[in-house]
Amino acid sequence: MIRALVVDDEYFVRKGFISTMDWAAFEVTVVGEASNGRKALEWMERKPVDLLITDLAMPVMNGFDLMQEVRGRYPHVHMAVLTCHEDFKYIQEALRLGAIDYIVKTELENDQMQEALRRITMRIRDLSEAPRGGLNPLPTVRTEWSERDEERLQAQIDEWLPLYWVLKDAQFDALCDRMEEMNPPLSKLHNVMHYLLVEWNRMLHSQFLHEWLTKAEAVDSWPAWRAFISEFRGHVRHLFHVSSYPEDVVLRILEAAESAKLRDFYLTQNEMAYKLKLSRGYFSKCFKDLLGISYQDYMKELRLARAMNLLLQSSKPIADIAEECGYLDHRYFSRQFREKTGMLPSEYRSRHV
Repeated sequence: MIRALVVDDEYFVRKGFISTMDWAAFEVTVVGEASNGRKALEWMERKPVDLLITDLAMPVMNGFDLMQEVRGRYPHVHMAVLTCHEDFKYIQEALRLGAIDYIVKTELENDQMQEALRRITMRIRDLSEAPRGGLNPLPTVRTEWSERDEERLQAQIDEWLPLYWVLKDAQFDALCDRMEEMNPPLSKLHNVMHYLLVEWNRMLHSQFLHEWLTKAEAVDSWPAWRAFISEFRGHVRHLFHVSSYPEDVVLRILEAAESAKLRDFYLTQNEMAYKLKLSRGYFSKCFKDLLGISYQDYMKELRLARAMNLLLQSSKPIADIAEECGYLDHRYFSRQFREKTGMLPSEYRSRHV
């Protein structure tokens, strides 16, 4: 059995996470819990642990400092993080410190937790079975990595996230060339691929993550990376059933998904179809076929995820949050929120803040 320690200063988040998961189904047992990094280290001094699942923002000792200490003292311990931050900089730092995966707190529903734990335990077994030695470094002439380089890499990630390059040959080639010209260290390239694969898997409501994370970690040269990303591109093209839909229609559906995430999460299906110059019925069928989820359910997930973040990270009144997330009736918003989380927005905020 994999022995797990759960660390989170939010009592109800920690208890809920521990009590609702079917740990035994994944051959995991929770042997302990702690409310901050210092208490976690004290616990690990007394008892053995195989998996540390930790929050990042905690008093006394935060998750980043805890991971740094664990990496030095207990290099055999696998680490995963719980976070409210979907910003790549936070996640990249956690991955740099040795996290094998991350879980966004606003997605802590049973089916998503099951998938996250499945992903983590499969990763642990893969690492346990992998031959010792590690990967060869990418050929490089770089001697340092600057803050400006980090900003350029973030801009690259923002360009890769929308999947337009899956269909546009020129854009795909340009993105590949810019990434290779930037020549990030191997560890950063692996972190970028890990982050992008998790986000693409979430966007497409697919189950490809474990397979492609494993392939990504075998990349140890630029030819290997180009082969990997080209193969993944072919996989996504197959998911899109490109032969069944004209390329411009697929691009419009991707545009709908991206614009909904960034700014148009309040648009109804009729409004989005009109914006893209598609009939409502055709738009509905294309969206479901290509992204594996109906437009209504996709928008509901976006709106409620945004609401969860606002509840945790701001003190705005619930009626204002409802309106900001596209709900004109805050009572309807509260019903939708309770259906998703089992709690009213006010309860969710009081338990998690």
